[in-house]
Amino acid sequence: MSPESQPTPPAYSPFPLLLLAADVGLVETTVETRLGSCVIRHRASPTSATATLFLHGAAGAWTTWTPLLQAATSARTPIENPVLLDLPGWGDSSMPGGGLTVETISAFIRESVEAVGYTDWRIVGHSLGGSIALHLAATSPERTRSIAVVSPTTFSIIRSIDHPVRNFGEMPAFTTLLGVMRLLTALGRAGVGLVRTAAATGAAKLAFAPLFRHGFRVPPSLITATVRDLRPAAFAAAADATRGYDAVAVWSDIRCPVVALRGDRDIFVGPRDFDDLAQVLPAARLAVVAGCGHFAIAERPVEVLAAIFAGWADEPKP
Repeated sequence: MSPESQPTPPAYSPFPLLLLAADVGLVETTVETRLGSCVIRHRASPTSATATLFLHGAAGAWTTWTPLLQAATSARTPIENPVLLDLPGWGDSSMPGGGLTVETISAFIRESVEAVGYTDWRIVGHSLGGSIALHLAATSPERTRSIAVVSPTTFSIIRSIDHPVRNFGEMPAFTTLLGVMRLLTALGRAGVGLVRTAAATGAAKLAFAPLFRHGFRVPPSLITATVRDLRPAAFAAAADATRGYDAVAVWSDIRCPVVALRGDRDIFVGPRDFDDLAQVLPAARLAVVAGCGHFAIAERPVEVLAAIFAGWADEPKP
């Protein structure tokens, strides 16, 4: 193949982050669960009882997924029944009064999805949403058709939460960020004021640039949203929810097809995480997405979408 005829590689971070559900063909529904209110973006008219459930990460919201949805639209590969919800304490969803555990987050999700008419799902999760997806697949096997996790925060992050000093060298960026979030949470309103000041001066954008392979090339909307959705108290609560979590014991019960992706410059998910995941889930499709950091869903959405569709092909036929 001559250089002139070689296919052009997909662009880096080609789509902005969108803020309106209508911009990606969705409607909004607010539902009340036993754990608080949840705002869901979904299709007005489902085509089946199976949802494609998208779970965002910490310092995120449903909007995190809009670059991937735009990639699907651009490629004319529609995603069946997308359901994008804000996890408890993030975006427009409320924080449960009793605090967070992995199971309360999962119950919040199950009730919310059922409230808009779905009985089962395939799950796509990013970062924290990836680890929650793994838990849901293990604890709701009859409802989970498959999962695709992108940069799931797994073993290294759990070890860092359990023993931050001993394991500081494993995930120093995360341990430092968590320490800052705990400090800002303790400061209360003053901490919120510091976040707003950092956002206004651009300091926060500089601090979060390392989350991406090319932090100064991503659309400004992506960095702005990460800063806006920082939520120190929710971040610290989500970390506490995974303290002592026995991932090996729980995730060993997963029986559905699994796709797991991470960026080649991911500061929160490393090769050891995928080695450990392969031990727990030997049948999983594991892959590294070149040229991106922790946000492959926005940095390399075309490649991520292709990997997700390949995983869906492994689902058992109904």
